Formats: sequence, structure tokens, C-alpha cells
Amino acid sequence: MNNLLARLLTAGVAIPILVGAINWSNPLAVWAIVIAATAIGLREWMNMTQKGAPLADRAFGVVVGTALGAVFYWWSEAPLVFPAALAAATIVTFLWFLFRVGAMETVAGRVAYVLVGYLYVAVLLSFLPLVKARGSRLDGGDGGRWVYVMLTIAWLSDTGAYFAGRFLGRYWPRKLYPAVSPKKTVVGGLGGVLASVGAVVFAKLVYLPTLSWADCILLGVPANLLGQTGDLAESLIKRSVGVKDSGALLPGHGGMLDRIDALLFVCPYVYCYARWVVGRL
Repeated sequence: MNNLLARLLTAGVAIPILVGAINWSNPLAVWAIVIAATAIGLREWMNMTQKGAPLADRAFGVVVGTALGAVFYWWSEAPLVFPAALAAATIVTFLWFLFRVGAMETVAGRVAYVLVGYLYVAVLLSFLPLVKARGSRLDGGDGGRWVYVMLTIAWLSDTGAYFAGRFLGRYWPRKLYPAVSPKKTVVGGLGGVLASVGAVVFAKLVYLPTLSWADCILLGVPANLLGQTGDLAESLIKRSVGVKDSGALLPGHGGMLDRIDALLFVCPYVYCYARWVVGRL
């Protein structure tokens, strides 16, 4: 099966499930998908960064990180609950490795990788179900619409970058960041920015009329730049640990982290913009 066909088949199965969850008034379905993606993403992170580590050590990071993501979602409005949970996760992680030392010279790196995994995967991704949950409490229920904004900013950026790089790259072949991602070009990056702004313009015209034209720029451009740096950040980690893909979960798409790397950086910004600038959460 060629890569394009695998991508299309994967998308054909995943997209209807995702759309159904987003359109359902109950935010629990979106959270269920996200918490599953969190666990899978954490598993990929632990496998990438701790190759050769005992299964118990990697499973520990997945379980604690997923639990932390659940606390962030369910108790986000309770004062100090999440900071307390983060403190507990940090202490428990140090205690875990204190009694499972293994190779002494690797302990600092293993502890750091696990703690970063909690923040990078579990916390950043939890902003997506939060936007759905908070928006669903309002009259009119904008939460699902803001989820679409998050997803289209992140994923249409890849499409815009691909086509801009393919058709215009020959005229402007300057690389964006060759040390980290040799195939990405500056013109591809600009195509990604335009695609993300177009996604927000589409949202304004079709399903989120509360947005202003200024919002289309102030939301689309920074979120896109964050998404592109999120993509580069994951590429940096993969290069540093010597892997091509974070995993092989999704045929034609690589691993879960390969699909959500941009989204991880986009979600917090869109959430904060929707809540404190637009005031719709």
C-alpha cells in the first residue's frame, strides 16, 4: 500500500469519528479521544527518549502523565489542585527513580525526559478538550467551533506548506531550518501561514461570526508560527535521539506525536485567545 493511499484510508476512518465527537454537545467524547491520544503520545515519548529502559519505567511515565492530564482537565477550575498534582507527579517521579537507579550516569536524563513528557504531551494537549468543555457551558456552545479552529490552524498549515514548497520551492529554495528539518523551506513556511489565516477567515465567514477581521490575523499568524515551531521542536527531539518517526500507529502518518506536534503548541494559544481576548470561554 503506497503512502498516499494509507494516509487517505487513515483519514477516512479517523475524521468522521473526530467530527462526531466535536459536534456532540457533551464534551466527554472529545476528552475521551484526547486522553487516549495523550496516553499514546506519552508512550511514544517514553519509547523515543528512553530506548532500552525497562518497560516498567516507561509505563510509569505514561500512567502518571496521563493521570496528570486528566487532573488538568477535570479540576482546571479548582484553585491549586493542578499545581498540587504537578508537585505530586514530580515528587513521585523522583522517588520512583530513587529506588530504580539503574545506570547511575543516566538517572538525571531519565528523570528529566519523564518530567518534560508530562508537560509537553499531557498538559499542552489538555487545552483542546478544555476549550470544548468551557465553550459548551455558554449559550450557543462555541466550544466545538473553537476545537475546529485549533485543528484547522494546525493541520491546514501542513497542507499550505506542502503545496507552497512543491510548486514555489524551485523559485525560492532557501531552507527554513536545515539543521533540524532539511526538507522545509521558507516559502513552505509562508504558505503554511497563509493557510492558517485562511482557516480562521473560513471560520469567521462560516461558523464563528463572533471573530473580527483583526482576530483572523492576531489568531491565525501567531498560532501558525507556534505550530511550525512545534513541528520543528519534535523534529529536534527525534533527531537528537536518532529516530525518523515517533511511532507507527497511524498508517501513512507515522506516530501520534508526528500528527499532533504542531497542535501541542497551537492549543494553549488559541485557548487563551478565545477566553481572554474574544471572551467566548
